[in-house]
Order: sequence, then C-alpha cells, then structure tokens
Amino acid sequence: MAPGWSGILLPGLILAACASPPAPYFDIAARKPAAEGDQVQLTGWLQIDSQFRLYPVQRHLGETGKSTCISGVTLSLAGIVPPEFNGKLMAVSGFLHRAGSVGAGAVRDECGSGVVLLATEVAVP
Repeated sequence: MAPGWSGILLPGLILAACASPPAPYFDIAARKPAAEGDQVQLTGWLQIDSQFRLYPVQRHLGETGKSTCISGVTLSLAGIVPPEFNGKLMAVSGFLHRAGSVGAGAVRDECGSGVVLLATEVAVP
C-alpha cells in the first residue's frame, strides 16, 4: 500500500463500521387508520404468499407476528402481483384498515401490526 493510504482508508473503515442501518420506509406504529380506512401509498419490501406482507425494513423479510410488517391483499383493481415482485422494493397503494374491522373483510393480520392493507396498485417505486 502506498504511503498515506492508511490515513485515508482507516477513517473510512471506521465510518462504515459505525454506520447505522438504513431508515425504515414507513413507521408501522404510526399507522392508525380511521374506522372506514385511510387511502395510503407505502413503499417497502414485498413478500407474496396467499396474501402479501409489506416490510419497511428489508432485513425483516419473512418475519410474521412480530409487528414488523403490514399484511394485505390485492383487490381486483391491482390485478395479480407478478412473482418477480417477491422480495423487491415496491410501492403499494390502497386502503389501510384496522385488522378485524368490517372494512378489512377477511384479510388476516399475519404480521400482528393491527392494520391491514387492501391494495389497488402495486408498482416499482
């Protein structure tokens, strides 16, 4: 290594080691919809199953029941979500409802966050 490089590399390595994880794309705890539901657009990491789960932080992908995601379904307006969207960063628009409310219908709150999303659009952000 050329002289002087260690003086540049060492501080950069220290900064990288101390860097905080990326900020979440949305705050699940702050999402408290009105009884009739709120129209929202959320960007997060999408996991597709019989329903979908939207995660504000990528490292939580796959977790359920820990309030680390929002469960949802796509309405006919959104169509079928292509399998290649699974695990990708996506923008999901729709209506956020309290889990178990009339507006939520049969959507299961697999995430345990207390809210569910009825999606009208899923797109690349």
